[in-house]
Amino acid sequence: MAFFSLFTTAFSSVFYGVIVTAVIMAILYVILKTLSQGIVQSLPFYVTGVVLAILLVIQLSLMIGAFQAKESADSAEIYLSQLLEGSYGTVSAQDSQRVLDTITEEFPLIGTYFGVANFSGHDVSELSSSMHETMIGYLNSYIWHRVWWILGMIIVACFMVMLFDKRGPTAKPKAKVRMASRKNYDDF
Repeated sequence: MAFFSLFTTAFSSVFYGVIVTAVIMAILYVILKTLSQGIVQSLPFYVTGVVLAILLVIQLSLMIGAFQAKESADSAEIYLSQLLEGSYGTVSAQDSQRVLDTITEEFPLIGTYFGVANFSGHDVSELSSSMHETMIGYLNSYIWHRVWWILGMIIVACFMVMLFDKRGPTAKPKAKVRMASRKNYDDF
């Protein structure tokens, strides 16, 4: 059951990562084409595009997986509060690790992001909310790291492609308009 859950989550993360990558690549293509026709007809454009697409799929898949883990963390908080209902006292490091192990058995996606827990000294009644806040904080940080990596890769790729643009902007030179003299009109 846990393997199937992780497999479907991974598959959906990669699927949506590919979809979002295709949209981003299409937008970049349109933007670069409006800047210069020569950019999208160069070999560096295609090489950089392939490398960027692969990197974007990886980063976006990881980011979408983190969003799905946030949903699991919300469910895990409810599960943990029900599990610890009626318990009291302070939590030791071993107890918090056992609780995390129990959560990862029920929600295996959380186990891909969190392996160790140390909430020693917390009150048992606060453990579920403390773990939830820690998980959400870590996942938010993880998501922002992915966002910054994605933006950085896009900027570097666009800079590299524009660096190799040899044809210049797409603006075509204006055609010279010749004024016909009155004499030429009379000839007709």
